[in-house]
Amino acid sequence: MLKFKDLEKKILLNLLENGQQPILKIAEDIGATRQTVAKKLEQMRHSGLLISFFPKLEPEKLGLFIQAYILMREDPRNDCRLETEEIVKSYPQVSEFQRIFGKYDSIAKVLVKNNKELTDLVKKIHDLNGVKETETFIVHSTVKDKPEDPLKKALTT
Repeated sequence: MLKFKDLEKKILLNLLENGQQPILKIAEDIGATRQTVAKKLEQMRHSGLLISFFPKLEPEKLGLFIQAYILMREDPRNDCRLETEEIVKSYPQVSEFQRIFGKYDSIAKVLVKNNKELTDLVKKIHDLNGVKETETFIVHSTVKDKPEDPLKKALTT
């Protein structure tokens, strides 16, 4: 785990609030120079801590009306799992794909336009060589979508 100085924490917390703000605005907000903030950001990029500045978009405005989670039970052989990973990662509807513990082996978060697209995607996944079983959960409402909250907590404790 990386240890952070107060200045670095302030920069990161500022970015978590608004990742699109100019470096000069961040510098003013935290009481540092623009050059110092730019240098710290470059160091954080180089260290692998700061991965990207990704805008948060509203999926429905792009015609993606259905969010679902597809859970998969897979063949335990490593070569089958690696093949499944590569194929599932290539599907543009899949925004996240994780290995999990429990009844299922993996979970894919997907965004699709409609039920037909979801059904077609589930069929494609279910037909993969290493996939034994799938179970799909459709999200009917999102109560909280703040992936930055645990990161803020980690920076402030």
